[in-house]
Amino acid sequence: MSRILFADGEPHIRQLCLEELQDEGYEVKVTGQAAEVVRLVDSFQPDMVIMEVVLPDMSGLEAGRMIKGTNRKTQVLLYSYFSPPGDLSIWGADDFVVKSPNLDGLKAAVRRLLHA
Repeated sequence: MSRILFADGEPHIRQLCLEELQDEGYEVKVTGQAAEVVRLVDSFQPDMVIMEVVLPDMSGLEAGRMIKGTNRKTQVLLYSYFSPPGDLSIWGADDFVVKSPNLDGLKAAVRRLLHA
């Protein structure tokens, strides 16, 4: 079972994505803080990190660079209303999905990255 660490500043979005991704068969842990994502990567050892670009404590872009700097195998998927500027690889991201109430795009990106 693949492990996903999901970070978003909005509790209702965290809960919705937790439930949807668990229904897809993933083991999921959620948080609202980018710094906690960085800390949890070592202990939880996720196959993928999905995070909002704008988080209350630190940019998801900065956290993505930190994750990729220490753990290249972990896929990083940015999930936001705001598209990150420039090449995703400079932000430590493997892909980007526009946040939407319909989670089909998010789930498709997760499947594509984890099962490529």
